[in-house]
Amino acid sequence: METKQMLGKVLVIDDERGPRESLKMVLKLDYEILLADRVDCGLELLRNENPDLVIMDIRMPEKSGIEGLQEIREVNPNVSIVMLTGYGDLETAQQAIRFGANDYLQKPFDADEILQVVKKYVDRSRLLARKRQAQQELQKMTQSLSREVGKTNKLTSLGAASAELVHDLRNPLTIIRGYLDLLNYELKEKQESTSTEMSEYLDQIERNVERCAELVESWRALGRIDFSQLQRLNLPKLLNECYRDAASHIEIAFSLQVEGGEEQYEMLGERLQVKRAFQNLIDNAVSAVARAGSPSITVMFSMNQSDIAIRVKDNGCGVDTKSLRWIFEPFDNTAAINKGAGLGLFITKKVLEEHRGTLEFESRIGEGSIVTVRVPQAHTALGYFSSPESMIQA
Repeated sequence: METKQMLGKVLVIDDERGPRESLKMVLKLDYEILLADRVDCGLELLRNENPDLVIMDIRMPEKSGIEGLQEIREVNPNVSIVMLTGYGDLETAQQAIRFGANDYLQKPFDADEILQVVKKYVDRSRLLARKRQAQQELQKMTQSLSREVGKTNKLTSLGAASAELVHDLRNPLTIIRGYLDLLNYELKEKQESTSTEMSEYLDQIERNVERCAELVESWRALGRIDFSQLQRLNLPKLLNECYRDAASHIEIAFSLQVEGGEEQYEMLGERLQVKRAFQNLIDNAVSAVARAGSPSITVMFSMNQSDIAIRVKDNGCGVDTKSLRWIFEPFDNTAAINKGAGLGLFITKKVLEEHRGTLEFESRIGEGSIVTVRVPQAHTALGYFSSPESMIQA
């Protein structure tokens, strides 16, 4: 005979036998039920059994439901908690919400109402558990990536390790994407509004997954150019776009200073790779000025007969002279530049070099930084790209 799959695990804490047994009778067909007649017994079951939902009476001897609620939140801040109240306990029930309860029900309770509430909060707990698992897998993947590549001999080993690294990254990324799709699907199916915490959690997973996905693609593309994807790129327009992406919710004084007409500033390149390179520079500048009193970023364009110069200047925190020596090294931990994986400037420099460009970085603590990029104008680059061999040797 097949064992029925339970929908979740519910812990009932109530000193009165009647309500305990009534809840067990209502829920036992669909849920695994754990019973406790006092708070301390319930806490022990909470630690050992990890239930999806706690249903707890407010008025109990020894420790009240409010005291129990506070202790439960210390043990497990995420488990769903529904308080049971008697007549006249409404003010206490509202106090329980302030202490972290998710909901409350009045005695005597209705069986249909109990089933609806239990399903809602068991689903909530399981949803949060899936999100935690997805975030933990993402963190493990990032830590493992940094640790393993950090063991290698920097640039010489990175090329040899890239194929294996990309292969290893793809599986966890696929898993995390799956979790994210599942969570979004379930939320839409339930047609319930999400809490601020839940929305932020989903956003965080999504942003980090996209960042890892871009890391994979950037890594795969390093050292090779797809000549079929080359196109003319208007750099002032591209830098404006990068700024909008980086600082859509931040008030920063941003200006583009262009000598002559903007239409002159065109380079030849792969749009995805070139935008990613400049996006890294703008992201770094935005992060650097985040705590400045009057944050400011200026992008200055100039050119000679063959090349375009782009200077990105910020008035942010700056980088000390010692750290500047390693600023283009992969997995450098220069906190003032990037709180991420430490690949941004390394990838930017490689992309620009593949496009016959250069990258220089000047900075002083407390005064800000100036990043100078030089790339060939489109008409100059045509000579380079018409001969792929010259690019390989560059």
